[in-house]
Amino acid sequence: MPDAAPIPQTRRRPPPIFWALIGALVILLIIGVGAIAAYIKLSYAPAPALWENPWDMPEPQRISAGLAVWSLAGAPPDQVYRYAMAQEELDTAAALTLLTPDLPANQRLGWVDALANRFIDAEREPDARVFLQHTANLAMILPDLPDYLRAQLLVQAAEGWANLNEKESAGWALEQALTIAQFSPELTTPLRKDLLNDIGAHYIALGDAARGQAISAIPVLTYAPSPAPAFPLAPILHPLAYPEAVADLQEARQQAAQFYVDDWSRRGGQAAAGATRSLENKLIDEDLGRSVYYQNQYAREDLSGDERARIVYDQVKWLAIKYRAASGLYGAPLVSDWMAKRDDAGIALRDSIAALHNEMNAYVATLPEEQVPAGRVAMDRLVMGWAVIGLYAGANLDVITDALNQDIAAWPATGVFPRAQVRDGKIDIELFYKPPAENQQ
Repeated sequence: MPDAAPIPQTRRRPPPIFWALIGALVILLIIGVGAIAAYIKLSYAPAPALWENPWDMPEPQRISAGLAVWSLAGAPPDQVYRYAMAQEELDTAAALTLLTPDLPANQRLGWVDALANRFIDAEREPDARVFLQHTANLAMILPDLPDYLRAQLLVQAAEGWANLNEKESAGWALEQALTIAQFSPELTTPLRKDLLNDIGAHYIALGDAARGQAISAIPVLTYAPSPAPAFPLAPILHPLAYPEAVADLQEARQQAAQFYVDDWSRRGGQAAAGATRSLENKLIDEDLGRSVYYQNQYAREDLSGDERARIVYDQVKWLAIKYRAASGLYGAPLVSDWMAKRDDAGIALRDSIAALHNEMNAYVATLPEEQVPAGRVAMDRLVMGWAVIGLYAGANLDVITDALNQDIAAWPATGVFPRAQVRDGKIDIELFYKPPAENQQ
């Protein structure tokens, strides 16, 4: 009798809990690997730039409250800046440089350039890149600057990028400076030759000897330079003379700010609650008083165009102070109610800058006909300068760039001008030569 076939064994299926445990194990493994990757990235990846978007600077505690509030006590900005730089308080100097609307163009540009180099020395390369780009952008866009100074600052930006081994950015900045060196009608023959030689030397230092030698060999023709165009917006940038009520509120705030600074210094970098509360009250009082003052001024029908623009400009300066305090960018909380309504303060500043743009436009329209095109371009360049450094947060970048490009095209002037476009949510700027009208096709 043959052997009977073995009885087949029934294979038991794993219970559902088995698969649940396997799935949980896989999920935990994925989470663990992700956590390790995130740790490595945070530990070894370069630190982010703190000043990419200045109003959203993520570590405002880096700002020295004593030095920052000193500006609220009436200390001149250049004095606060010098003290901050001398004490290596780079973030305090950065806040002052980027968030103060009424800095003269050449002063802001010089401070931005100096901060770029100091951030390089401090091995804060991401912030150095931000300020190098600001240096180049402001050199190209700011009104009321001589072309030779624009070119010098572009060459200095190129040198900073070369120090960071970013040759492509360095070459881009040198090309912008070269456009000025070749085509600016403002340059004298010696300045033009010196600038070409300097650009050529920097190209050689970047390793492109052929390009550098070719630039240095560009012939320079002798002709009489043309003066830089006049700056027609100067009348609206003069400070206001306040009525007694507003002047008293301003003085009271400055005294409270000075008391805060003195108390902060005596206590080794921490002001007492009483000093903070006193300054908070004075800031709120001044804000209320200014609101009434501005409303009364706007209701007047006898204001000239430049007077109205000056009042809006003054309000922009105050709202920048308010938004800075609301954002904690004086290095310490100053006004709790403003901080709770920070978004409202930002919207108010944005709307006020937009109103200033409109008022400047109206003022420029009242100028003699031959000054109107230059006035429009100067106005566009001033506003765009605030936008590229982030001071004009929430700006409609397409409107700003279109206005600049159209007003430059409509201006029957010869020279080197900026051309702007919006790319990836930022303004990209480059220089181009605009020939005499009879040579334009």
